[in-house]
Amino acid sequence: MVTIAKESLAPVHFESLRQAHRADADGFVPEIVFCLFLCNGIRKNIGIEEIAAQATLTYPTDFYTWVNGDAVPDLALILLLLDEAASNKWQYVIGDWSRGWHLTKKGLRFAEDIERRRVTRSPRN
Repeated sequence: MVTIAKESLAPVHFESLRQAHRADADGFVPEIVFCLFLCNGIRKNIGIEEIAAQATLTYPTDFYTWVNGDAVPDLALILLLLDEAASNKWQYVIGDWSRGWHLTKKGLRFAEDIERRRVTRSPRN
C-alpha cells in the first residue's frame, strides 16, 4: 500500500484549485487589486490578513467562506487571486504569502482608475 503524507498533497490541491478557478478569477482580480490599493499597498508590503479584512469590508459578499457556521475571510481564494494578479497576464501586484504584497506601477494605475469610476458612479449629495 502506498502512503501519501498530507504535506505532499497541499501543493497539488492548491494547483488544482488554481486551475479550476482561473477562469473565474478574472472577475475578482480588479476587486482584490482595489483592496490592496485601499490598504495603501503602494510602496509597502501588506500581509494577506490585512488584505482579507479590507476585501470583506469592501466586498462583503465575495471574499468569505464558512467555518463551523461562522463566516470568515477566505484566505485561499484571496491568495489565489493575488497569485493571478501577479501573473504575466495581469502584472498588477508583486509579493508572496510570507513577505506580503504590493502594487506594481501598472496595478496602481489600474486601482486609481477603479477608484475614479467608483467616485463618478456614487450618488451625489
